[in-house]
Amino acid sequence: VLANAFGKPAFAVDTHVFRVSNRIGLAHADNVDKTEQQLMDAVPMERWSHTHHLLIWHGRRCCAARKPACERCPIKECEYRSRAEQDAE
Repeated sequence: VLANAFGKPAFAVDTHVFRVSNRIGLAHADNVDKTEQQLMDAVPMERWSHTHHLLIWHGRRCCAARKPACERCPIKECEYRSRAEQDAE
């Protein structure tokens, strides 16, 4: 809300952003507060809001909670995908 309504720098981490950012390896945390801090440290402040929306979009289009579509994911360095490929071998 802060970023969208008032133009204030904020990196909102909901369950979707938490799941996707930890799944792809952008964060390594066990709760939303730690994930938020890790994302704020990793992403330049001027990109926080846009990155938040990109993570949600990626979660909806490709990295779904129950059945991620790793075979069509453009993120080749994804930690989840790497583990899934190793498990399949």
